[in-house]
Amino acid sequence: MSGAGVSGASFYERYVTSPGYRASRARKAELVYALCAEHLSDARRVVDLGAGTGIITRALESLSGRRIVGFDIDRSFIQETERMAVADLEALPVADGAIDFGIANHVYEHVASLDRFFAELARALAPGGRVYLTAGNRFAPIEPHYRIPTLSWWPRPIADWLLRWSGRGESYDDIRFTTHARLLQSAERHGLELEDVTDEALATQLDRYDSVPGRLAGRAVGVLPGPVRRRLLDLASPQWFFFVRHRDRG
Repeated sequence: MSGAGVSGASFYERYVTSPGYRASRARKAELVYALCAEHLSDARRVVDLGAGTGIITRALESLSGRRIVGFDIDRSFIQETERMAVADLEALPVADGAIDFGIANHVYEHVASLDRFFAELARALAPGGRVYLTAGNRFAPIEPHYRIPTLSWWPRPIADWLLRWSGRGESYDDIRFTTHARLLQSAERHGLELEDVTDEALATQLDRYDSVPGRLAGRAVGVLPGPVRRRLLDLASPQWFFFVRHRDRG
């Protein structure tokens, strides 16, 4: 994770040690690699930002043949320790322009400040570099960390109450999902642009999605005309896929 640990650690610890978790991370790595293979092959310095357990990081190394350094703020969460470092994504221990390609897979919602996160990406990303950013939607039907319907939709006091009522945690104050529009606006303030490849991911990688409802919804959306489909994805897709790059430096 990044920026702050996940509250309700006992629930999350059960999740990451469940029998199917490692297999699900392998499938996620295959999805990431399918979308990022070209960028990975061209990059000299690759980092995984918010690498979590490190399972996806190591799987991506095997798939790509590239050495990948992982950063995560929570040392206790790391399972694969090789080439992993403890670091805050708002203060990366790298020089300006040091990252040729980065992976930020479902991590933005854990940083304390979205603006500081994008400012740090702008500083650390090399000219012509890219960061693959997978971002959850605040209005996804099922909140992905606690698996509670609509949890991220509500004001914080109600979300906290729902979490306590479920028995899965005490406070929702360290997860900060937002909207498609706010992600684009925050990136733009720091000279970055987000190339949205969600439509491409749906068209080419839908069978790699872990979520059965997600696959069914993706197939339903896929029959819509392109402009309508893309607008609907901006508003209602449970997750978006972006490549982050400098706006004026390619």
